[in-house]
Amino acid sequence: MAKEVYRFSAGERFVHWCHGVAFLLLLFTGLGVLIYAFQPAMNVFGGIHVTRNIHRVVAVLFTLGMIIGFIGKGQGARQMRRWFKDVINFGKDDFAHAKNFGIEFFGGHKPFPPQGKFNGGEKLNSMFTILGTICIVISGYIMWFASGPSLLLQWAYPIHAACALFMTALLIAHLYLGILHPDSNQALKGIFTGWVPAKFAYEHYEKWYNEEAKETMRG
Repeated sequence: MAKEVYRFSAGERFVHWCHGVAFLLLLFTGLGVLIYAFQPAMNVFGGIHVTRNIHRVVAVLFTLGMIIGFIGKGQGARQMRRWFKDVINFGKDDFAHAKNFGIEFFGGHKPFPPQGKFNGGEKLNSMFTILGTICIVISGYIMWFASGPSLLLQWAYPIHAACALFMTALLIAHLYLGILHPDSNQALKGIFTGWVPAKFAYEHYEKWYNEEAKETMRG
């Protein structure tokens, strides 16, 4: 067996999948609520009225999950807070990676400084996701309760739709990198089992590999 290092704990994987599944449910049900052409597909949930309720219930669970992630005491919550601190700590090495991320995205490669557990491109994606999530949650609750100044409510709808579209684009890029990209798809196993190839970890996250990951090596 090829040498592997431990990248994602069970708690991290659980949070990742909960976030992903919740977003897909919210996206699918949201399309049915907002766009008439999608409403026939909502029969799979029992009709548009049931779909609207599912959207709201999942939205509440999604929001509670984020809140618990930041104030909870469990392993998953601690790791979520660590992830947040990691991704907002954006230094010159992260910038050096991020400025060439487009080249990496399309299969090219340029040298970059050793990266931590998350590289500059991943940190940018995470920060965009955080901002998009905040905007989509706030605008969604404004739409739901229809309270406040009329101008605020009028802006909530396009902001909610724009954020959903933006985050869908991020999701598509994330899926491409994780599944189809000839280099970064080696990380896919990590989100299922927690383990990734040691060679891949060293080449892409050298700083993290030397500081933490190599101590977990197996194989």
